[in-house]
Amino acid sequence: MSLPLLISTTFESRVDADKMASMLLEKRFIACAQITGPIRSTYWWQGEIVSSEEYLLVMKSDESLYNDLEQVIREFHSYETPEIIATAITHLSEDYRQWLEKELQI
Repeated sequence: MSLPLLISTTFESRVDADKMASMLLEKRFIACAQITGPIRSTYWWQGEIVSSEEYLLVMKSDESLYNDLEQVIREFHSYETPEIIATAITHLSEDYRQWLEKELQI
């Protein structure tokens, strides 16, 4: 395992978040997905401040899978500019690391 990652993105519906999680799990690009929401997001978009209800998808993966994972998200995401944020996991329990490696088949 190179570097475990926590990756997040948002969707306009729970259905879209569920579909993305299932797709990425089936491809083994992620080992786990958590969906929360609805959440309220406020952001700049095309020169205006906008607020919208969204669903947050948080995923556990590995740096070695990131490029393929991002490509799938971009290809199937309904947003013009999807939020795709990856944060390095610098500390995690050894048993969780082993589980992650096993499920990602890396």
